[in-house]
Amino acid sequence: LGGHSDALLRRFPQIRLIGLDRDPVALGISRERLATFGSRVTLVHAVYDELPRVLNELGITRVHGVLFDLGVSSMQLDDARRGFAYAQDAVLDMRMDQTHGTTAAEVVNTYPASELARILR
Repeated sequence: LGGHSDALLRRFPQIRLIGLDRDPVALGISRERLATFGSRVTLVHAVYDELPRVLNELGITRVHGVLFDLGVSSMQLDDARRGFAYAQDAVLDMRMDQTHGTTAAEVVNTYPASELARILR
């Protein structure tokens, strides 16, 4: 986690990087990995569509590049407690941010069939 950011920061020593992630665990791992870059890195617990708000709060009015890596990470897939993979016997969670929101288990077990059909269309 933080591999793309690490590569960019090493390759372009003049850049400042603002990183957003909705997963607090991923942010913690990235913070450790990128700590050597000091004030060149700002990591924020947010989702990608909150980028304008985050930039505004940081006083950033101009951006020269954006990289979106929106997929599920191998860390999330490999950790049975995250509930993303069917290969492991675990509670079906599937939340990128486990601090709030409805789990997939709650959806599957409580939503009416009509709502499940609508979601899966």
